[in-house]
Amino acid sequence: MGMGRRTGMEVFNLLRPSREGRRFPGRGGWITLLDSESCFPTSGKSLHSNSAHPLTHHRPKGSPVYQAIVLICIILLICQRTVNVLGPLQLGTLVDSLGEGKLPYKEIILYVVYRALQGNQGVLGAARSLLWLPVSQSLFRRLSSAAFEHVLGLSLEFHLNKKVGEVTSALSRGASINTFLESFCFQVFPMVFDIFVAGVIFFVKYDAFYTIIVFFIMWSYIFLTIYVAKYRGKQRRDMTVKTREMEAVKTDAIVAYETVQHNCAVARETARFREHVTVFQRAERLVQWSLNGLNLTQSSIFTLGTALLVSVSAYKISIGEQTVGEFVSLINYFVQLQGPLNFFGTYYTMLQNNLIEAERLLDIFKETPGVVEKPDAIQLPSPKGEVSFNDVKFAYHVKKGDPVLDGINFTVAPGTKTAIVGESGSGKSTSLKLLFRFYDVTDGSITIDGHDLRDLKLESLRSNIGVVPQDTVLFNATIMYNLLYARPDATEADVYEACKAANIHERILNFPDGYETKVGERGLKLSGGERQRIAIARAILKDARILLLDEATASLDSHTERQIQDALERVTEGRTTITIAHRLSTITTSDQIIVLHKGKIVERGTHNELLAQGGRYHAMWEKQTTIEKKEKEKKELEGEASETGSQ
Repeated sequence: MGMGRRTGMEVFNLLRPSREGRRFPGRGGWITLLDSESCFPTSGKSLHSNSAHPLTHHRPKGSPVYQAIVLICIILLICQRTVNVLGPLQLGTLVDSLGEGKLPYKEIILYVVYRALQGNQGVLGAARSLLWLPVSQSLFRRLSSAAFEHVLGLSLEFHLNKKVGEVTSALSRGASINTFLESFCFQVFPMVFDIFVAGVIFFVKYDAFYTIIVFFIMWSYIFLTIYVAKYRGKQRRDMTVKTREMEAVKTDAIVAYETVQHNCAVARETARFREHVTVFQRAERLVQWSLNGLNLTQSSIFTLGTALLVSVSAYKISIGEQTVGEFVSLINYFVQLQGPLNFFGTYYTMLQNNLIEAERLLDIFKETPGVVEKPDAIQLPSPKGEVSFNDVKFAYHVKKGDPVLDGINFTVAPGTKTAIVGESGSGKSTSLKLLFRFYDVTDGSITIDGHDLRDLKLESLRSNIGVVPQDTVLFNATIMYNLLYARPDATEADVYEACKAANIHERILNFPDGYETKVGERGLKLSGGERQRIAIARAILKDARILLLDEATASLDSHTERQIQDALERVTEGRTTITIAHRLSTITTSDQIIVLHKGKIVERGTHNELLAQGGRYHAMWEKQTTIEKKEKEKKELEGEASETGSQ
């Protein structure tokens, strides 16, 4: 938590960070990524390694096993490059030997061995791929875990402003970075190396003219591919954006399933999704058209190169300057180079696609938490539970509009109950978010037992605060899993006692699978009252000194509300409790009631004191009691009418 969280800077190990370092570097991007330690996974070590860059010592840092694996893979890669040179030369030697009228056993065996070892599908390539697998998996595991942790460590504002579909899609891009690194290290770099070696071989064994032809063909091919790929990169990036938008529409509709059904909007959402699919396919067509054009041009360049080499070599054979074996070696070597180069466009496009897809992940790593833990933050020592708001001012956007809270001052004594009431937008829920430190105050301070929240470790602060929200969201898992989420080390007996106190134990036992019942997405298989009572049981299990109730009964019927209130009375006993209330009848026993209006405290006192003042609270009370009285009378009349009709 907090200081212990990994930011994008630390995840990629772009520098040698201290635990205080938290900002993404100015010279960031993918070159920095490639230049980083993260290309070489370690085992059993933190990503915050202070070790030198692995390339500095010509070997990766970390587990001896990974060091050995990487070293062996490098050796195998060098062997592959050597075999790529020896294979065509041996074929030429074999052809010349066959012309001597005897069976060249040695030449045949050597050629077969070289062919067996050659290429990514050969023995050397297969061995290298198998050995590299645990290294690749380690990198993916570390990167994905760090990205997930980083997102969970970002501020509430980030999560409120981003679509769930976009964030989850970006988090899945760790595989793209993995593929990029593997392709660069084991495909692109070796291919470029082979071209230079080919030039040297042609110059030494044949003459400079062949070298000029090969270099001209190869580099023309490469430069053309890169030039076209840059143009295609814009198209791919546009297609990726359209893909993300399409996925976001799909995710929104599925998450909001009930809303879609309530508004008979299946056809509307389907049409909306179909429209985004059409836009995506339009972008996809442009990508495919440009790819086909690129492939045709590349094929033409190779055809020209083959024609030149065959013509020149055939001429030299006719004048006795070259043997048939040398001709075969030359053409075989050129065709051998053509294979990887045919895939160069694919590799380059794939690398570019991987980078484009991973850009969103990198953007997320660049996001910094709005709430940052101080390097010298302390643990909250044995909290008593005194909470103080000291001239607190807060605005979500400092440069825009009036503050949400403006000069708030109040203290909640340990073990007492304080309620905060007011109209919508008065700053009630914001005050709880500030206390939980989802945001930092713009001015003033909030303290617990005299300690400024900004001086405390986030985990220490939040572990001492229990929350029962208005809308409880549960994980799509069992009831037991959701209950233990507050305290994983709790025993079954602890869970049962907490559920009994929350008036939910007997109800859970009536489910077919009891505590092992799956609650569904967001807990929607349970009723609102059941979810709230599970949230209360979870708060009991957490056993925090401070309890925040954010309109915990606002959306419940009166019968369920009474059951929840009974449970809350037991939970809040002896705990510092701050309640955000819509129904004033639920807070009449509070030790202190604070009335907010436009971000300011306009009244405070007990229920009876505020009624006696005849102010804003009195008006709110009168309005609610009048409405409740009318609703009660209406129900009584409906009941009488029902009885009369049945007679």
